[in-house]
Parts: sequence; C-alpha cells; structure tokens
Amino acid sequence: MQWARDSRLRMKIVTIFFIVYVVALSFIPLVQQLFIAQSSWLGYGTGAYAYQSPSYFVLFNDPYDGSSKPNIHVNPSFAPNVRISIVEFSDWTSYVDGFNLFNDFNVTIRASADGKTLDAAYTRPGLILHKLIELSSNTVQVKIIANKEINAHIELWKWIMTSVNNVTAASTAKPTVIPTSTNINFTFNDQSSNAIGIGEISLSRVPTQIEVWPFENGFNRVSVDFINSEMTFTVSGSIINPGEVSWSYGDLVYALPVIAIITVTMYLLVERYGEKNKGRTRRSSS
Repeated sequence: MQWARDSRLRMKIVTIFFIVYVVALSFIPLVQQLFIAQSSWLGYGTGAYAYQSPSYFVLFNDPYDGSSKPNIHVNPSFAPNVRISIVEFSDWTSYVDGFNLFNDFNVTIRASADGKTLDAAYTRPGLILHKLIELSSNTVQVKIIANKEINAHIELWKWIMTSVNNVTAASTAKPTVIPTSTNINFTFNDQSSNAIGIGEISLSRVPTQIEVWPFENGFNRVSVDFINSEMTFTVSGSIINPGEVSWSYGDLVYALPVIAIITVTMYLLVERYGEKNKGRTRRSSS
C-alpha cells in the first residue's frame, strides 16, 4: 500500500511539473514582447546598421551600394518574416547646399548607448549635418539637424507609388510640383504579397516644394525641398491584404497562453475522469 501511495505521489508531482512547465513556456513570447527590450540598432562589418521592431525593419547604409539611408520596411501582420519596403531615403539623389550627400560628405555612423538611436554625421568644411533615426511602436522618425540653415533637396524613393496626395500618374506625365503640405500620403501595390500598401510621411515644417516623379504606371520618388536647420520626417505605413484572414500573427503571443491553459484543463479533466473509472472498476471487482 505504501508503495502505491508513493507511486501516486510521484505521478502527481510529475503532473504538476508538466502543467507548470507547459503554461510557463506559453507565456515566454508574451513576456519577451512586453518586458524585454530586444529592438536596437545592430551594426555589420560593412558599415550597415539594421533595426528590427514588431512593426518595422529599418536598414541604414545598404551593404551593397550604400544608398539606403535609411530604407524603411513594414512587417505585415498577416505574413510573418516578410518585409515590404515603404520608402527609402536616397543619398544618391539628395543634396544639401548643392553638395551630394553620397559623394561630397564624409559620413560617420554610431548607435547611442542604449541602441535606440542611430546618428549618421555628414561633414564637410563649414557644414555638419546629423541624420538621426529613431523608432517607436508605430512610426520611424528621420531627423535632419544641421549646424546652420541649409538649402536641402531630399529624395524619397519607392517602386511604385500609385498615388501621392491624391495625385496619380494619369494626371501628370512629367515631374510635377504638387501643393506643399506637412503630410505626404501615398499608396502602392506590393506584387510579392498581392497586397495594398499605405504610407504616410509627416513633416515637422512646411517645405518650400514637394515634387513627384512619374515612372511607368505610378511614381518612383518624391522630392522634398526645404530651407531650415532642422526637418523631421515621421514615417508610418501599413499593408492591407483584402479577402484574407482577419487575425494577426502578432496576436499569437496572446493566444498561446490561452491554448496552453485550455490544453492543461482538458488533460486534468481526462485524467480525473480516468481515475474515477479506475475507482469504480476496483470497487465493482471487489
């Protein structure tokens, strides 16, 4: 009898350990997302930096040609491990006081101590310009700060924007200046995921000029001109996948604990039912 009681006690301990282990394991992704700061700028040997957050992936200084400064991607909620570019700040075709950002400046890049801010310092005689990139849960901020007032021409690339501030390629066949505004809204189609993309760029100041550049059936770039010592571009975007599942893979971290608790509860009910049947069997046989 003592041996049987000890055996049942060991089985209960094993069962309790199994339950605690399964439930605790299901909470790891949620705890990781809510309390552990994983997002930070990571540097590569090529001088490139990348930042991965739940909503965005940002690449600064593309290791192949060094033109993506930065290239901002959105992570669609309906497709894990997929990155869709929404806009790229191109140094190749951007100018400050008539000097090309890619060819005419020395650039040094460093991440802040906490890894949250990337600081790219562009220098040439008499001119120092900082491009600061910071991410929040919903936006990516690109701040341009100079040591003096500058005449800047910043180009933002995207293949292919179907509309920009309600202007379409059908209404303009050449580079066209559109009304100045502190908001640039654009749409695009992503063929790889058969999805519709929406992008928004908020400017901290009214620029002197906004121009769109037609390409094929849409626009491939938007240029923003301003005269000031500072300008902040706040970028956000989303991907819509019409007709597909409405739930988000991002909700999985919340669903796992619920699934684990339901599974454990079902297991306990089945085990209890089995013990009751065994008890009835033993009483009937005696």
